[in-house]
Amino acid sequence: MRLSLARGIVAAALSAALAATLAAVTPSSAAEPDAGLALTYQPVVAADGRFRAIEVTLRFRGAASGVTIVDLPDEWGGFDKLYNYLGDIRAEGATLAPSSDPAKIALRHAPGAPIVLRYLVRGANRAEQLQDGEVVNDYRPLIQPTWFHLIGDAVVARPEHLDGDTPASFSVRGMPAGTRFASDLEHPGLTVDGLIESIAVGGDFRLIDAGHGARLAVRGSFAKRDDAGWTQSFRRVAAAMSEYWGNDAGRYLVTIIPFAPPGPGATSIGGTGRGDAFAFFATTNALPEMLDRLMTHEMAHSWVNARIGGFSDTVPEAEQFWLSEGFTDFTSWRALVRAGVWTPEQYFAQFNDALREYDASPLRAAPNKEAARLFWTDEKAQRLAYLRGMLFAHWADDRLRRAPGGSSMRNLLLAMQAAAPAARSDAVTLFSAEAQRRDAAIGEGIARFIDRGEPIALPADMLAACGTLRQFERLVFDRGFDVDATLANDRIIAGVAQDGPAWQAGMRDGMTLIGRSGGEIGNSQSEIAYDVDDGGTKRTLRYMPQGRARETVREFALDDLSPPAARQACIGALSR
Repeated sequence: MRLSLARGIVAAALSAALAATLAAVTPSSAAEPDAGLALTYQPVVAADGRFRAIEVTLRFRGAASGVTIVDLPDEWGGFDKLYNYLGDIRAEGATLAPSSDPAKIALRHAPGAPIVLRYLVRGANRAEQLQDGEVVNDYRPLIQPTWFHLIGDAVVARPEHLDGDTPASFSVRGMPAGTRFASDLEHPGLTVDGLIESIAVGGDFRLIDAGHGARLAVRGSFAKRDDAGWTQSFRRVAAAMSEYWGNDAGRYLVTIIPFAPPGPGATSIGGTGRGDAFAFFATTNALPEMLDRLMTHEMAHSWVNARIGGFSDTVPEAEQFWLSEGFTDFTSWRALVRAGVWTPEQYFAQFNDALREYDASPLRAAPNKEAARLFWTDEKAQRLAYLRGMLFAHWADDRLRRAPGGSSMRNLLLAMQAAAPAARSDAVTLFSAEAQRRDAAIGEGIARFIDRGEPIALPADMLAACGTLRQFERLVFDRGFDVDATLANDRIIAGVAQDGPAWQAGMRDGMTLIGRSGGEIGNSQSEIAYDVDDGGTKRTLRYMPQGRARETVREFALDDLSPPAARQACIGALSR
């Protein structure tokens, strides 16, 4: 039985081209599914070789009741109504029944009958995704003439009666000659959940094998990194993480999509973890160190929390992010130094940025439960999880080094990795148990700094081989104009405070902000520079971004590391 259910998203202009392609690849009857859920992607290619759509085929056995409800992609990654990118839905072995919910379809069939469900996926409008910086990380289906990018949550329909751990399989068919395909689904042992939490790319991508089980799929070009740079960096990152943890990440794929900057001087990087992959989005002007930091963080998730206990099913995930995200930053930063990818100067530049952000956070003293409740709606709460966990890891590392036996966070995490398979415990519980075996004060620290939200107190002689953590007062950081109002006003400068630092440098409401060409956001001790258009004339305004109030600041001051012995001692301290 076959019945077509059309959705408006598939343009009439595609119909003729699609019909010819589909006629060549669509079986005439429902084939027996192997086991569980079988997923196939097949690009629909026009006569000129351009990608027009992706045909998705699902093979499975229907529910024993004779009615199968299939969930279509709906809300994910900040986008909704993702089902609107699906069209020409057809079923073999079942009849499509009307559904009042546009995010679901109903199939009527003989009990347990083999079913083949097919539909077309059309890509999101690329012009739409580049309207502002928020949409650079576009998790919708992206199908362009020479490439496609498919996140499972946005394209894979799911029969409701199949559990997440139901066995699954994947295949791709019909890739044009001369194109490449990469996915984290290219291996046995898949599950339904794995199909959903997946990434697949194809077309004019270049594939780089980094060794240690890691692959990179990149397309386009970046201003400050060529393929040789990608290859060298990705291999060093993969080796760094493998060496830190004592084993490989296993199968791991990073996909990278470049986009033009959303505005003059604007830079954006981001993406989403896919379990054993990371879907990366970056503007073409992104700095290599920014790219490496994010790439390393995401690869570190192959171990944190995956191999050190995982998440608890009885505690909201957001309450566990201080460990899963904060410890991931800690371990990835340490691994980069250990492998020689980062210098101590780069490490402590990141550390000081994070410390300043933590100390200035309005949520710094929020208990963990309160911060977790706000996580999905408040950017400050999201950042707090990363910052609090990373700084707590530094505090715990210092405690462990001072404890009898001279342990470290790395030693503790390696012990968690070894114990996790038999422990049947989540990462937070396992960390608490392993830490308290070494130093009971760490358990008290979790209660104080994480649960109750007390500000994390770091000792001045923490990592004394590298320098000193100092505390001092300074004038608060103040741009002297309202940057949010300016960006919301199409970059027309607004809210310049009369007699403030920007005013004194010559900035006035009504000028057009071109971009920032100097300075460091949050640091009132560093001169800032803004390029502006003043009535058709480009000007660069330089000034010290200092307000009138004072604040207490913590900062790690590096010692003179020019002597080789001093530098090696610092690297050794960061590598333990």
